[in-house]
Amino acid sequence: MRRTGSLGLIGALVLAGLTGCSPVKEGAVGVRLDADGRLVGVFDWCRGKRTDRITLYLGEEDGRVTDRVIQLDSDPGRSARTAEEVVLLDPAAGWQTKLAPPTLDDDQIYDLRSWNEGGGPVEDFPFRISEMRGRTGSAVILTKRWEGEEHGGYVTTFHTLGGFARYAKTVCDG
Repeated sequence: MRRTGSLGLIGALVLAGLTGCSPVKEGAVGVRLDADGRLVGVFDWCRGKRTDRITLYLGEEDGRVTDRVIQLDSDPGRSARTAEEVVLLDPAAGWQTKLAPPTLDDDQIYDLRSWNEGGGPVEDFPFRISEMRGRTGSAVILTKRWEGEEHGGYVTTFHTLGGFARYAKTVCDG
């Protein structure tokens, strides 16, 4: 089963490379800090999809990534969840940690990515943990979306939980 998922991911990436486009986004990701200041990934998948792998990369301002920092794989038999939050350095039951440092740097650029077993990705973006420090109230989930063509840039938005669900719906609906 795991081999089939890996082959599906490889096939989707090869197809995307050959067609010159990226795979269709199958969900949205946001980030926030919990009450203890830990980085939390917030995921909302399109109908019928779920998270199977979460990877935090070292990132660059333009959205490119370099090294993996954290990798979490879903336990076999884990029930599907369309929307969920995962503390990245201390995930709940249902996740296997493959790679994780003891701490994260507030000023380092990161990029949180996730895929389902068919290779469908979430819409991701570069961010710094320091962007979320000091945020209180209900609008604490950070997302960024690329706007503009060649000379565009990422536009930052902080969402409430309900606002994030509406944002994810726009990602899923295209």
